[in-house]
Amino acid sequence: MPPTPKPVESIADVRTFFNRFAPDNTEQHGSPDVLIQYRVRLLRQHGRFTSSDTVLDLGCGDGNHLRMLAPNIRKGIGIDVSPAMVASAQRAARAASYDTPLSFRVDDARTLSTIDRDSVDRVICVGALEHMIDPASVMQSVHRVLRPGGRFVALTLNGGYAWYRWVAPLLRIPTRHLKTDRRLTAEEARAHLCEAGFASPTVTPWTFVPAGDMPKGAAPVWAGLDYVGRWFNIWTLRGGLVLAGKAT
Repeated sequence: MPPTPKPVESIADVRTFFNRFAPDNTEQHGSPDVLIQYRVRLLRQHGRFTSSDTVLDLGCGDGNHLRMLAPNIRKGIGIDVSPAMVASAQRAARAASYDTPLSFRVDDARTLSTIDRDSVDRVICVGALEHMIDPASVMQSVHRVLRPGGRFVALTLNGGYAWYRWVAPLLRIPTRHLKTDRRLTAEEARAHLCEAGFASPTVTPWTFVPAGDMPKGAAPVWAGLDYVGRWFNIWTLRGGLVLAGKAT
């Protein structure tokens, strides 16, 4: 069902919103196993992880993406503004069977106050950038904490997607969970990456159909349109953007 946008006055409102979802943080947009496998493939493709990498996950939620990457990296750190989400990620990490150390902490991606400058090799962000109040500041902080040559990869929503830009507004269907939610266009995302200092940034589409936020029966139609968009390279029919950049 379409979301009901929540008012946001401060980061505390964002924290409260996600604390409420932590006990039942289930996948809303399709098969959980299929979608996480797809997202992790994209992260690996664009992140180019190595066994010596320290990886930082922004807006980590319950830490599922970092846990999937854990066997192939040296160390993982997850941050989230929600203490309840961080606690959930810590519990899941303790129950896992791999040896890679993972730690989770409360922090604001705009400042990354708990992360030292030039201390991580890769930064990932999956389905969270659109909920962050100031994405430009987030990317600047990411560049600060990355070692030279480190990589940033974010999977986020496409602000130029026809559903978000034209169809849902025309039908008066809400598409934001928080009043401050921000979907970047490809041009905006590329500009933020350049301004933050990333070398040769790339922005490409990925398949995301917001099935959980659409009226019943709409998702199959938009899945078909995504297929057309992939075939003919029509970005307005693609729901997601992959942002990638290399720290200088």
